[in-house]
Amino acid sequence: MSTMGDAGNGAANANEGQPHDFDTLGDYGRQVHHDAAALAATVRDATNAVERYLTAQVEQRPFSTLGVAAGLGYVLGGGLSSRLTVVLLGAATRVATALVARELGARMMRSGASHNETS
Repeated sequence: MSTMGDAGNGAANANEGQPHDFDTLGDYGRQVHHDAAALAATVRDATNAVERYLTAQVEQRPFSTLGVAAGLGYVLGGGLSSRLTVVLLGAATRVATALVARELGARMMRSGASHNETS
């Protein structure tokens, strides 16, 4: 059993199971800095991609984008706690589900028709 007086054994046991990729604390710090810079660059790229997407959506579908923005503002502003919101959200979910089902059905029909034409 190791005690505080076993300086040699305690130091050796403390490093067991840990990777030895870094020779010094400075190397470790440089690696952390490099990883943080890479993460910041990735976040910046993702942010730019989202910005480009949103800009394209605003230009192509301004009213839909306005509706989504208003809905998000309502939700983030705490509007979900009202009973009216629950009813509206339920109705909107049913309508959206119906639209998605109709679109998927149409795609499946087109896919089946094009598959039959090539066979």
